[in-house]
Amino acid sequence: MELISRYIYAVTQKLPEKQRAEIEKELRGLIEDMLEVRTHGGSPSPKEVEDVLAELGNPSEMADRYRGSKRYLIGPGLFASYITVLRIVWTAIGIALGVMFMIESFMDPTNILDHFIDGIVSIVIGLMQGFAWVTVVFGVIEYTGAQKAKGKNAEQVWKPSDLPQLPDNKSRISPAEPIASIIFSVLFVVLFSYSIDLLGVWRFAGGDRMVIPFFNTDVFNRFLPYIWFFLAVSILKEIMKLNTRRWTTRLVGMEISVTILYLILATFMFWDPVIWNADFMQQAVDSGLVTAGSEGYNTVNTIWGRATNGIIYLIGLVSVIQVISLIVTAYRHKS
Repeated sequence: MELISRYIYAVTQKLPEKQRAEIEKELRGLIEDMLEVRTHGGSPSPKEVEDVLAELGNPSEMADRYRGSKRYLIGPGLFASYITVLRIVWTAIGIALGVMFMIESFMDPTNILDHFIDGIVSIVIGLMQGFAWVTVVFGVIEYTGAQKAKGKNAEQVWKPSDLPQLPDNKSRISPAEPIASIIFSVLFVVLFSYSIDLLGVWRFAGGDRMVIPFFNTDVFNRFLPYIWFFLAVSILKEIMKLNTRRWTTRLVGMEISVTILYLILATFMFWDPVIWNADFMQQAVDSGLVTAGSEGYNTVNTIWGRATNGIIYLIGLVSVIQVISLIVTAYRHKS
């Protein structure tokens, strides 16, 4: 029966991935045995199914019993997800800083030892920051969830009708989606935080290696606290996807809100032209990339002007498309 499947799903989603299949089989067998005792081998009625599930108790408490040990760094219900996300974030930070080390070593091979030492220090600091952000995010989820559950338990006793519906194929979220999003977000933020000056036009001439940066580093760095904050919000959103594994109206609303906030931040960042490298064209001339007054110079200058003025419209277009897609997802879920 669907109610039994909903109960098993609610229990197993709170357990580590590798234990779910075995516990699902064991729990289903337990429920079938309890129903057989009640019905003496006959077909159970919906009321008898509800009575058995009520006897088994709240899915969260059942998951605690299967888990066996209580780990309270974050909370038993979230601990497995916490470790998973922490590993993902640490891996992404390590990859990003490793890539940055290779780029800096390639650009300046004479100081590779200095780059190596700086890389080790950056990795240690980055892993500590990643640990802090992930722990804070999960702490917020744990606290708000505990408070909500406490208030709900104070008002009423759990009953089988409280079980969430099983997700259908349209509303399911593959674990690969939030994991990929977390990795991409961390890579993006770490690379922009530690090596924004390497984002530009690379010039190789006569054995010399140089980068003509796109951004004014001092101005861009002012926005880093906001960028790190939005990284935490993004991780929070993806954690909710990992936990629910299905689209809900609340999750769609949060996704739309975050997209709009991203657009607002991008508008503030890129609307003011001072964030761009004001000496970009002059540095291009000095590096020998183009010759002042030439046709190539005019072409690069035109492209540079359009790119700096048009990026906000490109971000806006992508954001609008994403919001429309999320609205369609919400409509399908509601239907």
